[in-house]
This record gives sequence, C-alpha cells and structure tokens, in this order.
Amino acid sequence: MKTAFITAAALFVTLALAIILARTALQRSVARKIAITSLNGIDSLEKIRLGGAEQWILIRGWDRTKPLLLFLHGGPGFPEMPFAHVNAKLEKDFVVVHWDQRGAGKSYPAPHESLDMEQFVSDACELSGLLLARFNEPKLLLVGHSWGSMIGALTVARDPQKFSAYVGISQFADAPESERMMYRFAVQEAEKTADAKATGELTRIGEPPYKSMRDFRIMKSWVAKLSERDYRPMSRWQFARLALASPVYSWRDLLNLASGARTSFEELWREVFYKVNLFRDAPRLDVPVCFFEGRHDRLVTVSSAMAERYFNSLDAPRGKKLIWFDDSGHWPHLEEPEKFHQVLVEEMLNHAR
Repeated sequence: MKTAFITAAALFVTLALAIILARTALQRSVARKIAITSLNGIDSLEKIRLGGAEQWILIRGWDRTKPLLLFLHGGPGFPEMPFAHVNAKLEKDFVVVHWDQRGAGKSYPAPHESLDMEQFVSDACELSGLLLARFNEPKLLLVGHSWGSMIGALTVARDPQKFSAYVGISQFADAPESERMMYRFAVQEAEKTADAKATGELTRIGEPPYKSMRDFRIMKSWVAKLSERDYRPMSRWQFARLALASPVYSWRDLLNLASGARTSFEELWREVFYKVNLFRDAPRLDVPVCFFEGRHDRLVTVSSAMAERYFNSLDAPRGKKLIWFDDSGHWPHLEEPEKFHQVLVEEMLNHAR
C-alpha cells in the first residue's frame, strides 16, 4: 500500500513538473515571437485604480504615437488579456490596451456590491480618460466583445466625445429576446432531426426566461449540440492552451480567471443581462460603428441574429457597417485572427487617426 502511494505521488510530481516546464517553454516561445523591440514602443503591465478598486491593464504597441485601442473583454469576468498574444499584429497599428475588469482575471476578486453595470460603465469612462490624458490623444478606438460590447455601447452612448469609433464583436443587444430566439432555433432543429430527447427536454423546460440556472444550461447545451452539424465551436482545451501560452498570466492568474468568470456570471446573469436592453438604452451612437459577427454565433444570451436586429435598428449618423466572419462563432478575433486584423485596420484605422 505504502509503495503504491509513493509511486502514485512520484508520478503526480513528475507530471506536474512536466506541465510546468512545458508551459514555461511555451510562454517563452510566445514572448519571443511577440516581443516589442522598437525604441518608441511600449510593453507595460500595470495595476491602476478605477472607481476605488485596484485593476490591471496591459498596454502594448510598437509606436506609442499610434492610435489608442481599448479592448473591453467578454464574460462577464472572462478577460481577454491571456489571449492578447493571438492578436499581437494589431500592436503594429495601434497602442492596444487590455483591461481585466473588476472581478476578472488579475483584477479578481472585487466586492460583490460593486458588480453592477453602472460601475462597469463608469470604470470604462474613467479608464478612457486616463489613457487619453497619458498619451495626449483626443480620442480612442473602443472595441468590445460580447459582455464587453454591452459596456462599450453604453459607454459610447454616455460619453461619445472620448471615442473615434466603436467596434462591437459578437454584439450584445437584448438577452431575453436572444434567448427566446435561440430556444426556438433549438426546438426547430430538434424537430427537423427527429431528436426525441432534445424535443422532450426543451418542451419540459419551456421557453425562457428561466428561474433556474439548471434550465438555462439545458437550453444552452441543446443549442450548442444542435448547431454542431455545420460548425464546431472553440473547445475548452483550445481556450486553455491559449491561456497557458500567455506570457503575462501566472498560474495564480489562471485560477483567478476561472473563479472570476464563475463568480461574475452568477452575480450578473440575472441582475444585469436581463435588465439591459440596448434597443432602449443605446438606440443611437454618435460615432462610426462597426459590428463583427460570427456567422455561427449562437451563444444564447448573445447571438448574431439578435446583433443583426440591433444593427438594423441602430441610429448611427456617422455611419455603421456589419461584417460577417463566415468561419466563426462567438470568437471571431480568436477563430479568424488574420481576417480580424485585416478588417479592423481597413475599417477603423482611418477613423482612429
């Protein structure tokens, strides 16, 4: 018994060391590949204070005089910083700022009472002002993904003079209606494929909104399964591998990423997602607007069908454009990074100058 225990412990230690060494090698490889060697460049990981809470930002660019780009991550609580290396080419054209919002990643934990939409929008406005003052720029390009696109649209609607343009990736619009649309999609697909199990479970839980997280997850699971005939979304392993390669994320940060994502979603799912409606709360954006949508985005709370409906209704007097990513779901910037870089530069760089 004792010998077996020692053997198992030795195997565990060996495996752990192998993983640590493999990750270190991967991080160093990525760090070399994206290293900024320009004398006028910037590569800075910083802790700042927004709304009374300590939060982290990553600032990278080959030329600190290039236009500013602030990226608002999704989730809630799912930071973009550990995936920033995927889109490092943008740092040739912009000074790119990734921000781990309160309660997310490096900025975890945060007081539960501060996790509300008003605070997130206030933090985004404050951070934008700090960046503009620091780099002596009149405006910056705001990019928001999913949950971040909710914050982004509300921030631009509140304080448009700070922003040269706005890009919404997998744009949020109206969570309850998006969930109903995706529920109907799942029911139709289940009937079309004669999937009795799917039909039975979807009929039992009924149409959203749901009072229990369990029913929500059942519906979300069936939407994903019934969508896989024409598209396979990014797996957890793919996300994990990208995050493990991040030169700026420690093991502790990775654990905080998981904890922050879980805590933030539990805190904000019903209290925020179901209360914000951009058709009502941000019907007009007084900056150039561009939506980047994955053709296969059916994340339920956010979907490309709902984003397109919001785009069509949006009053954008300075122009708007909807661009489709045909080989993407909810993560166009990670699933098609080359196209993402090309389109963002082509469509937004002139606005950002």
